[in-house]
Amino acid sequence: MMEWVVASCLIVGVLFSFFSALGILRMPDAYIRMHSSTKAGTIGVGLIMVAVALHFHDTSVISRAVGIIAFILMTAPVAAQLLGKSLLMNNYKMWRGHQQD
Repeated sequence: MMEWVVASCLIVGVLFSFFSALGILRMPDAYIRMHSSTKAGTIGVGLIMVAVALHFHDTSVISRAVGIIAFILMTAPVAAQLLGKSLLMNNYKMWRGHQQD
């Protein structure tokens, strides 16, 4: 049973990470790219680390996985906030979609 939980966490985490990378490549605006990479990337790495912590029954591995999750959860939003503030201060032109003249 535990193998199924580990496998599902790993597969869903990899899918979130893949969609995060795809969002960085496909999205038209830096703000949208930043949102894609921050949200989906954090969930993807978190789920992969949960799978690692569940698979290995060693205290040092579990503590490292929890530390990685905590580090990602603390640094990704701050980095996105600073990047967004930098874009705003430098008058970055946002993508407005299809506008009619």
